[in-house]
Formats: sequence, structure tokens, C-alpha cells
Amino acid sequence: MPPRETTIDGGGPQGAPFSADLQASVKAELDNILKAPIFAQSNRCKRFLSYVVLQTLSGFAGDLKERTIGISVFDRTNDYDTGEDSIVRVTANEVRKRLGQYYAESAGVHPLQIELPRGSYVPEFRFQATRRGSKIAEAPEVGAVLARIDSVASDAAAPEKQPATIPGAVFTTRRRRRLFYLGAIIVVLLAGTAILGILKIRTLNRVPDVWSSFLHPSSPILVCIDTHQLPAPDSSSENGKQFLDMVLRKQIIALDDAAVLASVAAILGNKQIPFRVVGAEQTSLADLRRQPFILIGAIDNKWTIQLTKGLRYRIEVANPPNTGAARPPVASIVDSEHPTARWTTDLSVPFDTWKSDYAVIARMDDEMTGVPVLIVAGLGNTGTLAAEELLSSDAISSDIASEPSCRGRKNFEAVIETQIIDTKSGPPHVLRLGCW
Repeated sequence: MPPRETTIDGGGPQGAPFSADLQASVKAELDNILKAPIFAQSNRCKRFLSYVVLQTLSGFAGDLKERTIGISVFDRTNDYDTGEDSIVRVTANEVRKRLGQYYAESAGVHPLQIELPRGSYVPEFRFQATRRGSKIAEAPEVGAVLARIDSVASDAAAPEKQPATIPGAVFTTRRRRRLFYLGAIIVVLLAGTAILGILKIRTLNRVPDVWSSFLHPSSPILVCIDTHQLPAPDSSSENGKQFLDMVLRKQIIALDDAAVLASVAAILGNKQIPFRVVGAEQTSLADLRRQPFILIGAIDNKWTIQLTKGLRYRIEVANPPNTGAARPPVASIVDSEHPTARWTTDLSVPFDTWKSDYAVIARMDDEMTGVPVLIVAGLGNTGTLAAEELLSSDAISSDIASEPSCRGRKNFEAVIETQIIDTKSGPPHVLRLGCW
């Protein structure tokens, strides 16, 4: 008999859970697809495909609607107009094209394939099998039912090898078998429903995680730190391009910022996350879009200022450094929903008179770059140290877990305050916390 294709989809509004073996096979194929060049260059397609596949494997195929995907994958608001905003439909069509091209260029080497049927956001898992038994090995919970149905069909087609004097025994045996199989199917369905309920409860109770989006990057993540410039003395070179001018006077990192960098590096090392360090002024938008990244500092980190513009709590700097402003910088965290609410650090005030400093910690899937971002940024150096303390102690995760509005959310932003004692930061605490 020639090979026959077998397809397993989400199984209706709430697809039954898949076996561990099948889930492992699908996730392995998904990982191969996301690493392929045709997908690696599109973060939007990668996020879409990962979401619909993992949701289907978790039993939530029935939730894969345009609005749900727009909210969960592309950070749209709950009331966004799907008629005006077609990002989900456009991305789905693009994913279908890329999947077709991916398999066309590597035909015959994928025993299991992931497909996205037209008119649906629920993926199908298709694989070749020489006979049904091969499929059963891949998906035992489906195969067990098919095997039993085949057994019943065989019993009905073949003559019973029993004495002709007791035909009623044959009927009774078949009836008992059918009842047994029907009961087994009901048990499987009830167990699947219970598992789905548990998974859904866990999803609703899930809160934003600081590090989950950084655990398996396709390339080392960037740690982008603010650098400072020293005023050019009269002895600077004529063209300003000597090593002394371009490195020793422009790529200066404050000692406190270096301490924060060391702490973040230790966390990444413990989690086996590869990374490399870059200066904010030497980093372009194209550099940031290639992988997840972490931003440290605010005053001299242009990317922190840029990326917090779209957040509720944005960082603003008056008289930024190196702009020729006559006065020292004044930095503020502004509540976009209540602009009169702001927390300010005035760098023109003598440092030994500072009473407090502020910072922002945020983890988000950034729309501008299309990658996960972690921001650890104080208005002053003491604010950055306070933010790092909450991060390294994992106290920020405890605050998020205890905040009811963070359940079922992916992103968060927190405003941090620390009291200054003899120019040193005191214990930090969270002033504001928002999740979306």
C-alpha cells in the first residue's frame, strides 16, 4: 500500500491535548522552521507562528481568533478595530507563503510538517506514514481510538470461531466490546476536558516573566549601556578622530553603571544566556532589531528615552548631556495618563543634597524593534542601582505576582523610588506597576 498522509489539527473549538511524543515532534519542527533563513528575518512571522502552534498544542485552538491574536501577539488594545487594522490577516498570509517556500526548498526531509490552512488560524500537523500504525506511534491518544475501531470492524467482517450452537454468545461479546470501547473514549474525553481546564486556569493566572523571552535567543542578546563624553580639552586632535578623542573621552562608563552591568552579566551567565555589551551611541536601530536586548541607564542612553516614549511611564530629559545646554540635565518620569504626575531628579542640585532618586524597570515586546526588551534605567546613577537591586534579588517578580491586574499579561512597567543617604541608594520600593 502506498504511503498515506495523515493530518492532525486542533480538534475543534477546544482541541484535545496531544501526546508528549507528538508535542515534542511538533516543537522540534517549529524550532527548525524559526531558525530557517526565510523565517529568521521576520520577527513578526516568527511570533505569529510560535503563538498559534503552542496555543494549539496546549489545547486552546478554539481561542485562535483574529482579535485574540492581535491582542496577544501584536499588543493591540482589547477594542482595536480589526477592520481597520489587518496585521493578523496580513501576517497569516505571509506565514502561509513562507511555510510553502520553506517546505518547497527542503522537500522530503520533514516527516512532520506544520501547515496553516487558508481561512483559519489553527495550524495542522501533517506527516507521512506507511500505515496507520506509524501514526499511532506518533499520537497514541488518537491512535488508541483508531486501533479499537479497526478491531471492531475486523470483528464484524470476520466469522467468529465459536460453536454454532451458541450464536447469542457472539452477539454478547461484540456488544460488550463496543460498550468497553465507548466507555474508554468517554474517559479519554473527560480526562482531556479536565486537563484543558487546568491549562486554562494556569494561563489566566500567568504573570509577566522577566527573563523567559531571553532564554533561547538565535544570537547573543545585546546589553546596551549608556556612555558618557568628557569635554574636549584644548589638546584634542585637530580632526577629533584620534584614539584619545574617540574612545578615552567618548566611551566613558560610570562606576555605578559598570556595577549594574556586572550584576546583569552575572544573571545572564547563571541562566546560560549568551550576550555582548555595546555602547548606546555606537548602536543603531538595525542592531537592536536583530535580537532581544537590555537597556541600562537613561540620561545618556538615547534608546531608553526613545523606547519609553510609547509607555505609560516615559522618561524625559531636559538639557540632555552633550547638547551644549547651559544648565545640567533635569530628568523626569512622566505618567502619560496623568501628565501632572511626575518624579524628577535635578542633576544641577549638589549630589550630597539629593533626597531621592527614581528609575524604571520594564519588560515588553517592543513594536518599533519587533523584539523583547528589558529596561533597567535610573534618572541618576543611584536610581539605576536601586532598579538593579530589585532585579537581581527577584523582588520585582514577587511584586508582579502579587498584583492582580498582572494575571494573564505578558508585559510590565514599574516606577521605582529609592531614598538617598550620603550619596548612596537606600532600599528600593515600587511606586507604580502596570501590566499589559
